[in-house]
Amino acid sequence: MRRRVTLVVALVVVVAAAGVGYVAGSRIKSPAQVAAEAEPPEPSLISVPVERTEIRNDIVTRGTVRFEDPETITTTGVALEGVDPVVTMVPEVGAVVGEGEVLYELAGRPTFVLEGDLPLFRTVRRGDEGEDIAQLQRALDRLGFDPGEIDGVYGTETEDAVVAFYASRGYEALPPPDQAEDAYRSARNGYADLRDQVTALDEAAAKADAEAAAAAAALAVAQARLAQAEAGTHPDTGLPPTPEELAQLRAEADAAREQADQATAQAEDAKRSVASAKRSLSEARASLNEARRALAHPVPASEFVFFPALPIRVDAVFASRGDVAQGELMRVSGSRLAIDSSVKVEEADLVEVGMPVQIDLQRLGISVAGKITVVDPAPGTRELDPGRVYIEVVPDEVKAELNNTNVRITIPVTARSTEGEVLAVPAAALSATGSGETIVTVLEDDGSTRTVTVTAGLATAGGLVQVTPLDGELSESDWVVVGIQGGS
Repeated sequence: MRRRVTLVVALVVVVAAAGVGYVAGSRIKSPAQVAAEAEPPEPSLISVPVERTEIRNDIVTRGTVRFEDPETITTTGVALEGVDPVVTMVPEVGAVVGEGEVLYELAGRPTFVLEGDLPLFRTVRRGDEGEDIAQLQRALDRLGFDPGEIDGVYGTETEDAVVAFYASRGYEALPPPDQAEDAYRSARNGYADLRDQVTALDEAAAKADAEAAAAAAALAVAQARLAQAEAGTHPDTGLPPTPEELAQLRAEADAAREQADQATAQAEDAKRSVASAKRSLSEARASLNEARRALAHPVPASEFVFFPALPIRVDAVFASRGDVAQGELMRVSGSRLAIDSSVKVEEADLVEVGMPVQIDLQRLGISVAGKITVVDPAPGTRELDPGRVYIEVVPDEVKAELNNTNVRITIPVTARSTEGEVLAVPAAALSATGSGETIVTVLEDDGSTRTVTVTAGLATAGGLVQVTPLDGELSESDWVVVGIQGGS
């Protein structure tokens, strides 16, 4: 029994020793094996496919967003005489005011907002003419109030449209002056009296002119009779005239001359009277027209403000209800957003007003289209660096959250586009030969390579370059080498 136990223990010891030897042997490596395992793997080529795409070398710049065209509104008084400009209504900050709406009230009188490039620089009365009146007519027409022919004349149809417009907004058009009716009646009577006077003087002048003509004819006859007698024959007897007969004929000629001179003077006096009366009549007609104009509803300059683009946005208000308005009343800006930006001098010839742009604000996830509205004619304006040219961009849609932010602006430039799909490779795929040629290396399916001589064209900001093969074939299905991956 004891011998069997001893044999089992010996067998266990042998097995354990063999296991330890195996483990130790598997962990011990020869110097050659260690060196072989330390060598880097064989290098491999990195390749990418050739693309067929449109290459656009767009202009990319940045700009600061603002609400466009800030403007300060100042009070010019009230159209009603003897009334203080007490503020009876002002809008809230942030309010948006459109065409035909009331911007503010002074002493209960409205100031309306209309679209136009010219200010209404006078109080318009019936018969006035001008481009500012044509602008008013166009605004009334847009708002649905027919001003008649848009001819720049403030006539009765335009006046009726103004009165109807005021009434539609809950106001009365400015009435004619209190004394206008009396002044018109007096001017009309004075004109009628002068017109009658001119008619009577015209008749008297015509009569005096006829009398002068008759006297001139009588003088001609008397002078002819005298001349015949002085020639030796009496006009009545046919005989040589006696001295007494000659003296009589001379007296008749002298009397005829005196009568003709007197008639001519009277005719001239009558003509001068007519001319003077007609001048007075013309002045009376002008007075009558002025009085007639005063009878119409005037359009006061203080009750209409024009802006090139509407609606407008109220940015600040400097007076409250009940204040007496003095000077600046409020500050407004266009409700459209505008972006102040710039491009490099060498890019300025590629941009122009009306070009479309893309506006992006990545942190808010906003991307909107827009267009260029201003390109300054010279670099360095508006405190810019001399190497840059100012441009203004207006988004197609208003997103108020863009205000006062800095955005990315992409301007597609046709002159810097392939205008269609071309072969393109990454810039890393291009290399130069010793002779100055540009080549790409194509990796074949079997692992072999071949080179193709190409011409490089436009490149994108992302590194894609247009290539045109010159020597060798290149297609969209090819893969080009961009690098080599080696061991570590």
